[in-house]
Amino acid sequence: MCVQKTSSYTRPSISIYFYILGFIFSSWASRIPQVKDKFHLNEAELGGVLFMLPFGALAALPFSGWLVHRLSSRIMSIASALIYTILLYSIAIADTVFALSFILFGFGMIGNFGNISMNSQGISIQHRINKPILSSLHAMWSIGAFSAAAISGWTMKMGYSTAVHFTIVSMIAAVIIIAGSFFLIPDESVDDTSAKVFVLPNKKLILLGVICFCVAMSEGAMADWSSLYYRQVIHELNSISTTGYTAFAMCMAAGRLMGDKLVQSFKHSTVLKMNGMLIVLGMLLSLSFSFPSTVMMGFALVGFGVSSVIPIVYMLAAKTKDMAPSVALAAVSSVGFTGFLVGPPAIGFIAHEIGLRSALVVVVILGIMITLLSSRVKQSN
Repeated sequence: MCVQKTSSYTRPSISIYFYILGFIFSSWASRIPQVKDKFHLNEAELGGVLFMLPFGALAALPFSGWLVHRLSSRIMSIASALIYTILLYSIAIADTVFALSFILFGFGMIGNFGNISMNSQGISIQHRINKPILSSLHAMWSIGAFSAAAISGWTMKMGYSTAVHFTIVSMIAAVIIIAGSFFLIPDESVDDTSAKVFVLPNKKLILLGVICFCVAMSEGAMADWSSLYYRQVIHELNSISTTGYTAFAMCMAAGRLMGDKLVQSFKHSTVLKMNGMLIVLGMLLSLSFSFPSTVMMGFALVGFGVSSVIPIVYMLAAKTKDMAPSVALAAVSSVGFTGFLVGPPAIGFIAHEIGLRSALVVVVILGIMITLLSSRVKQSN
């Protein structure tokens, strides 16, 4: 009876947590043009500020997996989600570049904790109900990102400041997080080998880690630079600049909703190859033509391309036999999250030298790498 109750409420609860995490990050990403204007930053300076996010994530890497194991994914999911809301509000009230950089450092660190703990909680729930759900959970992150991008565009159109926008989001998110915390589950009992913090990854995990890094770097670049690129194409400074990112986030969500069924119908490597080719095709379309409609269509294809890569990689990593699933997941997700945060500042530095259009060719290269590396992924359905 207890198991039935847990099965009924835990999946919606962790789905909401994924949604909130995506909503908060996208709320920040959609307001980056306003933050850039507020502090009068050029592309290189903005890239330097954004680089504090991966610094925060990297600082968390040595102990994030251990901390999630020791405190449980349930406790860490709740704590990281609540702190994430506080940091979003703090970004809005930062009055110096130094303060903003410090807050973004914490934003990256807590985001990494949330990423690892919520995916670990998702895998525990997946095992408990004996049904694949990871792709749909990631879809909830994407739906949250899409919703936030659309709402951010509306708040800018209505003239709401970043501070007012982030305050409202943080307050509502905190209430939802607390309400959902009662239905998360304790982790499954594991043997002592899973408590090892420093475990060398095998070749399979290294391959999965590289693929995860490439797609996460692509996703991060789109999250932070697509609005600016779209604004350059249409030559307007108003809220319509979020249209391109909204198309990307919406299609990423749609692709992830189909992800669980796709991996049941095709080989993992086949789905990954298709994803890589969609990223290449979509980015080439966006960069080759200076029409808002073609840029939006290209961003949509990139959204489909990145959609199911990370859920597939996480599912394969959790099946490794050389270490406990939680440790393998922490290793791969940490690498992927680092790529998600490294991409935006790297694009910024390159854009300062050769222009944003040319800098985004990096996403094309990453798509090619995903396509090539996917042929080495072994099927494990």
